[in-house]
Amino acid sequence: MNKELTSKELNKFKSNFNKSKYNKLAANVVQKNGVLNSALNGEAIRDLTPVFNIEVKDVGSVTNQKQSGRCWMFSGLNVVRGIVAKNLKVKDIELSENYLMFYDKLEKCNYQLEAAIDYIDEKPNSRQFDILGSIGGQNDGGFWHFFVDLVNKYGVCPKSVQEEVVASSASGEMDAVLNTLIVKDMATLRSLRRAGKTKDDLRNEKEGMLEEIYRVLAICLGTPVGEFVYEYMEDAPTKEEKEEAKEESKFRRIKTTPKDFAKKYLTKDLNDFVLLVNWPIRGYKTYEVYTIKDCYNVKGAPTFTAINVPIEEMKDSAIKAMKDNNPLWFGCDVGAESFRKEGYLAPEAINLNDLFSINLKFDKGDRLQLRASSCTHAMTLTGVNLDDADKPNRWKVQNSWGTDVGVKGIYIMSDRWFDEYVYEIVIDKKYLSDKVYKLLDKEPKALDLWEPVN
Repeated sequence: MNKELTSKELNKFKSNFNKSKYNKLAANVVQKNGVLNSALNGEAIRDLTPVFNIEVKDVGSVTNQKQSGRCWMFSGLNVVRGIVAKNLKVKDIELSENYLMFYDKLEKCNYQLEAAIDYIDEKPNSRQFDILGSIGGQNDGGFWHFFVDLVNKYGVCPKSVQEEVVASSASGEMDAVLNTLIVKDMATLRSLRRAGKTKDDLRNEKEGMLEEIYRVLAICLGTPVGEFVYEYMEDAPTKEEKEEAKEESKFRRIKTTPKDFAKKYLTKDLNDFVLLVNWPIRGYKTYEVYTIKDCYNVKGAPTFTAINVPIEEMKDSAIKAMKDNNPLWFGCDVGAESFRKEGYLAPEAINLNDLFSINLKFDKGDRLQLRASSCTHAMTLTGVNLDDADKPNRWKVQNSWGTDVGVKGIYIMSDRWFDEYVYEIVIDKKYLSDKVYKLLDKEPKALDLWEPVN
């Protein structure tokens, strides 16, 4: 058998292609309209109506992360801001993403420098040390537990107290500076180690490095707010509330700090939330508890855990939570079989197999294992539609890409897409099945940072 392509094979491929009238028609359509538009299944789209018989109320207006990778943070704040709004007696509030971004970057840089010191004697080309160059302050990405650890340590504040700026909304230029700085610092630490410095000596050097990183962040994002004054108007009470309180809406002034603000108005223990994952990879056990080593932003944070469950287990818990009016953070592969502009997440709406006369379908676990798919984006579940048999057929998703995409920022996800491309969801532990609840105290199995699920 030939190891290289031959002229004979190429001529055969071309001849067989040209024999088919369909191939020529498909080529004309795709070259004029693009792949996805040519593969659109209009009948399937008609089934994705933006109507849901279970919807979370008072989820707040659609937000916009713009040209940044903070989806996990935006979704996290979407989950909790309804609690804050209710306690402030307002219909809607947006919490400051810029405030949390500052500390996320600073904490990631500290974690990366600490990891560089911990693994300082590793060979430069070792897998462990090599991967350190791909994490840290230059990366906007994150996970649910990153959000929890930030809020627990630093609190939250209203967006009006610390607004978005150019570098928070379009973080690429700032990240490039941080990337260069943090890698240079890692090189400096290794050079000092070769000169005979101890790890304690290196940690003394780290303080000056972090001060430089703080300076970059403060110039780009502004110094994070400390004590602040928040002035707002309570929303007008309902007729029933007015009769009970005998008063109209009121001007309010709060003098507080982000930690005290969170303590008073974010009256939900974020540690009650549990990360459920669907990782159907050979070698990964169902109903097993996992963690990933070195997958943190805050040094010293508690060990995070992920419980690997069947997809139906994930859906059942999600439906219970939303019936009780709770929005849900979830992670998925948003670019797979989706229409970004129109806001459809539905494999049945994109018929690539018929368009190209090929079969692109293969096992979800294999896609993860071979990195053909991964968790690329976090959004917020805010509703579901159940059919006559009480089974979900479509889900309501609030994205953080502004109101110019989807149905004014809302995406419609088919149940088949949920099966194929949803990998993580965060659920209050009270909505877990008994089988999953019993796993909460189980010691997690630690995975390496380079595992395909990270």
